Amino acid sequence: MALRFILAASALMLHVIAAPQAQAPLFSSAKAAGSRGLSLDSARVNAPHIFNAVHSSMRQWGSSLNHNGMSLFPARIPNNTHLYHGTHTPNAVKGMEWLAFEIEHAEMFARAFPGRRPGRRPGKPGDPEHSGRPGEPGEGPPPPPFELTWAETVDGIQRIYDDDDDDDGEPDFSRGYLHIYRTTRPLRNLVYVDGMSAGKTTMGTLDTQDFLLRNITDDDGDPGFGDFRRGQDLCDLGAKWGIEGFVRMEMGFEIIFCEFSDGLVLESARERPSGKNQSYEALPQLEVLRGASMRYPGITGQRLTLDYSGMVSAYWYDLNLTNPDPKRLDLPRLPASDLEGLGNMKADFKALFEESSARSHVGNDWQGITDMIITRYSDRLQLMAENNTSREIILSELAVLLNLFIDYGSFDIPMAIEKCTVHYLTAAVLETSADRMIYGALSTVASKICSTLFYVGQLLLEDETESGLTKSKSALKSVIDYLDWTTWKECGKCGYDEICFVAIWPWGSMEDHKHPNCMKDEMLSRRQGYWDMRGGGRRPPTENETRSGADEL
Repeated sequence: MALRFILAASALMLHVIAAPQAQAPLFSSAKAAGSRGLSLDSARVNAPHIFNAVHSSMRQWGSSLNHNGMSLFPARIPNNTHLYHGTHTPNAVKGMEWLAFEIEHAEMFARAFPGRRPGRRPGKPGDPEHSGRPGEPGEGPPPPPFELTWAETVDGIQRIYDDDDDDDGEPDFSRGYLHIYRTTRPLRNLVYVDGMSAGKTTMGTLDTQDFLLRNITDDDGDPGFGDFRRGQDLCDLGAKWGIEGFVRMEMGFEIIFCEFSDGLVLESARERPSGKNQSYEALPQLEVLRGASMRYPGITGQRLTLDYSGMVSAYWYDLNLTNPDPKRLDLPRLPASDLEGLGNMKADFKALFEESSARSHVGNDWQGITDMIITRYSDRLQLMAENNTSREIILSELAVLLNLFIDYGSFDIPMAIEKCTVHYLTAAVLETSADRMIYGALSTVASKICSTLFYVGQLLLEDETESGLTKSKSALKSVIDYLDWTTWKECGKCGYDEICFVAIWPWGSMEDHKHPNCMKDEMLSRRQGYWDMRGGGRRPPTENETRSGADEL
């Protein structure tokens, strides 16, 4: 009961601790005096969103839940890393193309089309009647719930036509090949675009690429068929800035790599089963999504490293990130028309990327710091806030969490709160403007947690009635709402024939986004309707489909 004694003796000092406030209105920002540049005030106002962006970076789970990414990070891939590519030719890729980190992701695009070839051949590069990416089939068999092919390069498409020996001149889609590439040197000049940045939607998943990097000033409403042009535009920018490729995420992580002949070697191009043997290579949706779900906590294997000290986020600028869709105010959107604000952010990232490229090492492991904070507090906050948790259990948990910061020879609780706030931050070295912005955000979050815990202890010791317990739990639930950690939506351990399913482009319903759940393969094809993909997406489910899917959760 030492904690009880300390807190009771310090009650007068604890009155300076205000009751925790609910999370600030989403994406409001305090403008720096006389400036549209990055602002520490903005970083503090948007602290929980910056914290979550750092924590979820290169993680399938959090990036699926917070799918409208607002941040960019320099990234590096070490030498001798395997990457995968699915296509319809055994030849090594030249120029720009897509690479997958996971085998199943690439296998989807190494499919042979059964029966006759697609009824309408894909348009050649420059064909105005072909609105899709080069190499994307037109009419033919109904598409599965994902794109049928990777974007082929101009050279690759021309090679398919040149190599085709049929009289009709159509490219040969009757065979598929899985390419395995290996890096021949460290790929040091990559950019990671966070969120579901490869999801072709009109919901904001492409804002950072289209509005910030590509300087597009409006939404063309047709995201699904513009990805090859998007890749070309990004690589044109990369040629000016020294960027080799862009890392994105959909049902797994991928790279738009700008020049396959520089830094990669094709180790093998293995033909996939076709014709009567194709049935042996069925790839259930569960296995595609299982491959993605294995990367919920990160891609593992040290296959990619982010330089957080080179990060830039819209959350630390004077930008209006409010979603114009009143039904989705929970999702941020970049303001395409704010040319000045986006221009400042883009210029800052260019400078930070150049600094990152010049460093021999990456900067602070800010994600590791967020991991330490979340593993320390996440489960305990939920336990204390539960309706049936007793006063005694809360006080016991508070003792575990706070005793470290209390000097039992002195009743200096404000000093204890300060020690609690900086405990996991002291190892960071603030070398860049990104470091200072991230530190400001993380210290704001840590201070909110620590102040709330001491405040709850005060309430419970001053008021031993049910009213005091109710107020304490209200304060805990308020800080949980403020933090909005993605760990609180995890399913727990699912069956071996299931995955913990969250809406991942292009699968998923609104229910899957709000309440992820364990799910078997036969249920996955029914999970649709969440993603807005005008101009090439799947149809939304009917009312009956939505109801029946929800009933089976």
